[in-house]
Amino acid sequence: MASPKKDYAAIAAAAIYRPGETDNPSSQRKPKILVYSRNKKGKSTFTATAPRILIADPEWGASQQKKTNPHVWPINRWSDMDDFYNFVRTNPDCPNCKEKHKFDWAGIDGMTRLSNFALKHVMKIEENRSLDRIPGLVQQRDYGKAGELMKDIMAQFHTLNLGVVYTAQERQDAPYSGDEDDDAEEAVVSYVADLPKGVRAAINSVVDVIGRLYVVMIDKDGVSTPQRRLWIGESMQYDTGYRSEHALPKMLKVPTVPRLDRLIRTGSANVPK
Repeated sequence: MASPKKDYAAIAAAAIYRPGETDNPSSQRKPKILVYSRNKKGKSTFTATAPRILIADPEWGASQQKKTNPHVWPINRWSDMDDFYNFVRTNPDCPNCKEKHKFDWAGIDGMTRLSNFALKHVMKIEENRSLDRIPGLVQQRDYGKAGELMKDIMAQFHTLNLGVVYTAQERQDAPYSGDEDDDAEEAVVSYVADLPKGVRAAINSVVDVIGRLYVVMIDKDGVSTPQRRLWIGESMQYDTGYRSEHALPKMLKVPTVPRLDRLIRTGSANVPK
């Protein structure tokens, strides 16, 4: 029996939209954000500012956020991420709060450590499969398989109708000499999220913002005070960038997730008066 002929015009009419229309599907989509920094510069603090966020916490950094008091899910092994994802994908009410509410954001606060969990998970599987495998010895193919696990989990979270905040440690990358057309005489040392190259390329392609978090000392009433800042503009030294129709400042002072969300949507991080 011949299969029924598809009405591609009807399929296209349901699928095609124009970004400038107010009722387009992307207008309600919450952003995906990657923030990286050196240790103890405020990645967990930034993540916890997202309203109604559930944070997967491989590094136990979010567990210290007692002032913002977010919802935290400890991650101690790779299999914990399956439980975390399968919970949030069903869009459930929070099971622990007296006042029922859903989650608007998901956080993975420690992609660098999660990548290590993925590698350990792959190694354990391979050790159980082969009697000849030397326990604890990493093989080259293990990195590739662990990378695919990381890419799969990012693809899964990308499809959710939730905002997602990823954080990672920072590492120094190979010197960068600019674009191919540049005539730079000296290579510039660059800094990137501390993730395997393939995983970093994958997450950079799906997030809406790549930001580097750092701290500067400012003078406030005669007292030297630390101030957090998030660099999102183009840089030869830092792996950063954003998707927005607005021309945004290169740096956001005292960054929070709501302020960054507002910035990329409207061009201003300030709440209108």
